[in-house]
Amino acid sequence: MTLSSPNTSPVFDRPVFILACPRSGSTLFYETLAKAKGLWTVGGESHAIIEEIPEFSTIYNGSVSNSLTELHGNDRSIALLKSRFAQQLRDINNTPYNYEQCGAIRFLEKTPKNALRIRFFKKVFPDALFIHLVRDPRDNISSIIDGWNSGHFITYPHLPGFNNRWSYLLPDNWQSLQEKPVEQIATFQWQAANQAIVDDLQSVADKQKFTVHYQDFLDNTADIIEQLCQFIGIEFDSGLQQYCQTPLPYSRYTLTKPEKNKWHKNKTLLEPNMPKLTTLVAQLNNNLQPFTDYRVNNSL
Repeated sequence: MTLSSPNTSPVFDRPVFILACPRSGSTLFYETLAKAKGLWTVGGESHAIIEEIPEFSTIYNGSVSNSLTELHGNDRSIALLKSRFAQQLRDINNTPYNYEQCGAIRFLEKTPKNALRIRFFKKVFPDALFIHLVRDPRDNISSIIDGWNSGHFITYPHLPGFNNRWSYLLPDNWQSLQEKPVEQIATFQWQAANQAIVDDLQSVADKQKFTVHYQDFLDNTADIIEQLCQFIGIEFDSGLQQYCQTPLPYSRYTLTKPEKNKWHKNKTLLEPNMPKLTTLVAQLNNNLQPFTDYRVNNSL
């Protein structure tokens, strides 16, 4: 992909950002919501689209972290970012975006690193909507541990102190984790991602944010997606309804078959780190939309 701008003028109307920690179920969630006829996507995560622009590149900027704030970007780089998104946009029928034919569109974006970029995207898209997908730390951190151990999700192979295997997002203060066991790194990533989301969404208007529990989505898929369509302002059409009423497929990044209490295999690794998450878990539960009795749980 080049840095040149296409001959289009993308108009993004209330783009929708799914915010989530890695291994939180966000890919399945995104793939389900992307079945809505009113949404356009780039077909997956936007690591290259964003980070091949030097101003937004983690590596180019010294691998400090994946964080971007309102201080990043100027008119040129932001216009370039929108243009690069437009190059890859496709609708549900895989039709490429064309401004003259399509005009303003509803863009759905999901990249876990964006948990650390809310303030930036709020500047780029002031009317953006944000959906925070929350998964219990026991399940989520256990899955991050498995992902690190698999070696399939290495993002920064040359970070000092990590034996060429840093996986997933890169929060601030990652240097403090050198030579730490993977369970501490995974806990740090879960906490950093979700704390950043909780903190930065405080400055977002209530009508522009929604927090949903991943297990609620799994157990009440049609109801949750219908509620999200209302939040986004798109139709919960018959095709999407039918899709939500059938068993959901595995996401493209599934490592092993999902099962209840899968995290138990890492229970002894998780146990020492759970107490430090209590305050954040309470904040997450306070933000959850009142739909069912689901709550985030970090007890073992």
